[in-house]
Parts: sequence; C-alpha cells; structure tokens
Amino acid sequence: MSYVPGTPIVVTESDGVGLTTPEPYVRHVKVLLSPMLQEGLEDFAVGTCEVPPQQMGSLHTHPDAAEIWMFSEGHGRAVIGEEEIVTGPGTVVYTPPGVSHQFFNTGDTPVKLFWMYSPSGAERDVIEAEFG
Repeated sequence: MSYVPGTPIVVTESDGVGLTTPEPYVRHVKVLLSPMLQEGLEDFAVGTCEVPPQQMGSLHTHPDAAEIWMFSEGHGRAVIGEEEIVTGPGTVVYTPPGVSHQFFNTGDTPVKLFWMYSPSGAERDVIEAEFG
C-alpha cells in the first residue's frame, strides 16, 4: 500500500502481518505500520505482541533501533540490560539501541502490548517470518 503524505493511515490488528513464534519463545507478533508495508511512511514501525501465560520472548538486541513497549493487558517482567522492570497495563518501557532485552509473562492471562521501532528495519524479520 502506498502512503500519501498528509493523509491518515488507519489499520486494525487484523490487517497486520505477523507470525506465531515457536517454543520455547511463544508469542504472537504483528507489524501494523512500517515503510515495508506502507510505502512512503516515515522511518518507524509499530506492531502488536501477545505473550501467552508463562511464556517469554527471546533475549535479543536491535543494534540500530530503539524499541518501545506499551503494555495494555496482563502482567510480566521485562529485563532491559541489567535492569528488571515489573510491567502491567499502562506501563511503557524504552530500550535504547544496542541494549539487550527480554520479556516474561509472569501471570495467568495473556500479556498484550504495542511495540515501536525507531528507526524502522527490525520488523523485517517479522514480515519475512524469520523471527525467533
């Protein structure tokens, strides 16, 4: 889809491009906004992630992009570099470029969050279904 500057882009979660990652890091990840999906979009990406109860994301780093997590449902624990952060609805976590990070769902319900990469690029793995 092409983006016309000065006009809004409206997508729903069902419009997203994504995948479910395999054990032991089960999560449902979708990209909603990205220059790879909306040609002409500015240099950022936004998506969603749902982490089932007692599951976790892989420990990873984005060398050239910051990642922001905005939690809307569920409870968990984020490890950002050497720091541990308790998360719940309304929590926003910023990870600078090059800092390792991982998320753990510590609850009995799914954790739902929006994520953002700035600049874009790291979402390519999700779009191309090569995300671990």
